[in-house]
Amino acid sequence: MSLQEQLNAHKQERFAQIPDEVKTTMLNDLKQLSESGIVENAPKVGDLCPDVTLPNQRGEQVRLSSLLQNGPLVVTFYRGGWCPYCNLELRAYQQALPQIQAAGGSLVAITPELPDASLSTAEKNEL
Repeated sequence: MSLQEQLNAHKQERFAQIPDEVKTTMLNDLKQLSESGIVENAPKVGDLCPDVTLPNQRGEQVRLSSLLQNGPLVVTFYRGGWCPYCNLELRAYQQALPQIQAAGGSLVAITPELPDASLSTAEKNEL
């Protein structure tokens, strides 16, 4: 099953369990978010990323430019290990990692979680 099929199945399953008034609020908020222009302003494939320094899952400071010295990067952002959609995506990236590496690239997953939580996510998902 493709990642999109997995995401759609999970969404359908969860959405069926949500009360109607909550669904209405969620759909209205999604509509407002979509109309806000946030998607148009989000980074696109090939856009340059600011050269940031962030802690990795072991708490070590890593600068993005230092990772780029080894070749191109695939950068993904995820909300956290608590997010089932993010976990599906991270597992899909893990499956694609050999192809990314064969093309000379590396994978970087960025989260607002603290290093301990991101280490738990990495271990739980065998990343």
